[in-house]
Amino acid sequence: MQEGHEMVRAYSTTWYEPVMSMPAGLNEAITSAYLCMRAIDEIEDHPGLDGETKAGLLESASRTFQTRFAPADFTAALAGHEDVLPEVTQRVGEWAVLAPPAVAPRVWETFAAMAERMADWARTGFTVTTKRDLDRYTYAVSGTLVLMLSDLWAWHDGTVTNRTHGIAYGRALQAINILLDHAEDTERDVDFWPDGWDAAQMTRYARAELPLADSYLAALPEGGPAHAFCSPALARYHAALDEAAWVPMPSTNREGDV
Repeated sequence: MQEGHEMVRAYSTTWYEPVMSMPAGLNEAITSAYLCMRAIDEIEDHPGLDGETKAGLLESASRTFQTRFAPADFTAALAGHEDVLPEVTQRVGEWAVLAPPAVAPRVWETFAAMAERMADWARTGFTVTTKRDLDRYTYAVSGTLVLMLSDLWAWHDGTVTNRTHGIAYGRALQAINILLDHAEDTERDVDFWPDGWDAAQMTRYARAELPLADSYLAALPEGGPAHAFCSPALARYHAALDEAAWVPMPSTNREGDV
């Protein structure tokens, strides 16, 4: 477990402290989930792989999550790319089995679905043309994660959440990341902004999701682990949206997912 925590810290200043604040059970489940997410995200974002290769690797990972896998099965699924994939991706099988057995299948279901959706996006060059496309992308990479988190809260202590508000929480954070990372994304020939949109329109998109995101947080029991996990990130992203002049600028720490 220590290696998992060290890997979370290496990748995220945003999520490390919330992960470490989680009680036993949730800590292992969320560490597993964060690292599985990061493992497949590193395939999606890899600058040295073409879209078809990314799609093939993501589909292979998805199929493996859907089996009675052993960690080594992911090594076979990603074979042939060991020299280009980062450690967090190569060790995804180890991260997957960190989750407690009682809830691990819910974590694996999330990343089987996410990897498959990412494969579709990779194969089409991450083409976002309309607001509807943007909705699909933010749901696929962030809304899906918060739905899983909602199930983890319920599993741990019976916390009940509004799933629609949870999707908005994920969409809001992802949309703000898209704003922050726009210059970096375009440098690698990826653009998640719908055709004709400018920073003001992307800002309005994010702000439209924030009231429901705030409602999601407000309904979580104060002092409980769900509130402790979700509150810091939402506050940070509110501040980022309020403080930026919205001239898109490079991000110094790409932590693009919930």
